Amino acid sequence: MGRKIISLLLGLLFVSFIPVQADARESIKDEIMYYVMVNRFQNGDESNDVKIDYNNPFSFYGGDIKGLENRIPYIKDMGFTTIIITPIFKNDERGYHGYNVIDHYQMDERFGTFPQLKEFIKQAHKEDMKVVMELPVTVSKKHPMLEDLSKEQWFTEQGERVELQVKQPDVQKYIEEVGEWWIEQTNLDGYYFAGVDDFPAAFVNRLSQQFHNKKAGFYLIGEGTKDSDIESLSWDLFVNQKQSNAQTQQLSKGGALPQLSYHSNEASGTFLDNPRTERFTRTVLDAKEHPVVRTKQALAYLYLSSSVPIVYYGTEIALDGGKGSDAHRLMNFQSNPEIIEYLTKLAGVRAELLSVRQGDVTQLSDDKGMGVYLHKSKGEKTLFVINNDSRVQVAQIEEKEIGEDQELRGLIEGGIIRSQGGQYHIQLDSDSSNIYRIAEDKGVNIWYISMMVFVYGGFLIFLIAASKKRKKGKLINAEKQ
Repeated sequence: MGRKIISLLLGLLFVSFIPVQADARESIKDEIMYYVMVNRFQNGDESNDVKIDYNNPFSFYGGDIKGLENRIPYIKDMGFTTIIITPIFKNDERGYHGYNVIDHYQMDERFGTFPQLKEFIKQAHKEDMKVVMELPVTVSKKHPMLEDLSKEQWFTEQGERVELQVKQPDVQKYIEEVGEWWIEQTNLDGYYFAGVDDFPAAFVNRLSQQFHNKKAGFYLIGEGTKDSDIESLSWDLFVNQKQSNAQTQQLSKGGALPQLSYHSNEASGTFLDNPRTERFTRTVLDAKEHPVVRTKQALAYLYLSSSVPIVYYGTEIALDGGKGSDAHRLMNFQSNPEIIEYLTKLAGVRAELLSVRQGDVTQLSDDKGMGVYLHKSKGEKTLFVINNDSRVQVAQIEEKEIGEDQELRGLIEGGIIRSQGGQYHIQLDSDSSNIYRIAEDKGVNIWYISMMVFVYGGFLIFLIAASKKRKKGKLINAEKQ
């Protein structure tokens, strides 16, 4: 009986202090997205391996939808809620990445089959995850449409590919029809469009209405370099490529932090790298910095500053690679887990804090690489602090910024900070981050201390009693012999 009581008390004690994560996502601002290049991730079906050559950076490597399905637990366990996949339409012989489309109404057999795609999406939905597919506005020079003289106004050559002219009404209609067809066939949850600077507002608004009418909760995501007119467009999430690239350059080295940019009425996404950039690790190495240290700091900024985080596959293992095909290297699942563990912790903290996901954010300080950001939402206040310098630093925040009689409770590195002399003094080690929940200062938690003494005292008494019982049993057995 004593053992059961102590176990129960221990369970109640520790359960009381486990952070509660969000059970349901209210909007796209609650998402954490994992961006996967299908052919370079995981080979799950060797029967579709055609002309694989790992020494050729432009060759197919065997990664497919079945491999992605096999890795759903891996992605889920890191805290991701949405998977973005590169295009899986039928491509030419160099279209391992999915952008050399030759038929928008067929799935390339090297990526898998329609039944496999449907099963992958079904399994993702069982894990409460969404699947978004990138829908490119580029096609291969071998696309049959290029031979149709009635469509000669549809295209502009861009290197080895041809770009669809989205300002053309017929092209817009074609994209709308393709998009609707794939939703009907596969139950996709969203589309990701890159290079959307020239997308007419009326076209985007129409796409949004059509796709949302087709499926409730559908996500329309656009990536571009201009955001001045974002409020006139109906993107569910806008990813500013120019801003993300500039942010990546600053986060790749110690010192000054990026200037915080936040759209209070619109959801914005941000990344460290993606299929169109070099790897973050390469940027870090070029800056002669340590990839693991810089990646952890950069991910903390992504997850805890303001925007929806979009993490490119391999970032969690500091995968290296230059621009173009070199950024599309094969995933390695046997790498050092340090970044993965940290990323998973960040995801848990973000899921717990509504103020980070959906609140308003104010930058309180940015001095010598020490940034302080205040989040507010529906009565919850949190303080994200990042020291991006190689020295231990202290941020001094006035009481008026946070409130009197408050305490800061660290959620990543722990610790409690209280006001001293009208200021909160927050000390962080070099190249480290923490986020604090702001709550009323209740002083010393007598109940908690009492419970700790009671539980551990009781447990010690139990161990002593059990030890005496064992010794007594051995003496009795010895006398019998």
